[in-house]
Amino acid sequence: MKNNIIGFCALILMFSCGKEEAKTPSLFEQISPEESGITFSNDLSFDKKFNIFTYRNYYNGGGVALGDINNDGLLDIYFTGNLADNKLYLNKGNFQFEDITEKAG
Repeated sequence: MKNNIIGFCALILMFSCGKEEAKTPSLFEQISPEESGITFSNDLSFDKKFNIFTYRNYYNGGGVALGDINNDGLLDIYFTGNLADNKLYLNKGNFQFEDITEKAG
């Protein structure tokens, strides 16, 4: 019985190696900042005051909010940062965004 199990496992391994499985198409596609217009980056630095040990949520970032601020039916994006300035991006459609932080005040 033990030899049968070992033989069966060896047989499975032999037939499973070398086969290429069909790759499933990705559900998401990466869009560059040049294409989208979104350049926000919440860059964090490690020091004694702000680190994972003394401030547990420091590396989680500030957050992201989605909402239609101008009632055009498109979701606009508001990014908040720990050490970076907050940014508001207006959705112009087709994954194109405009930084309107200064305009919005």
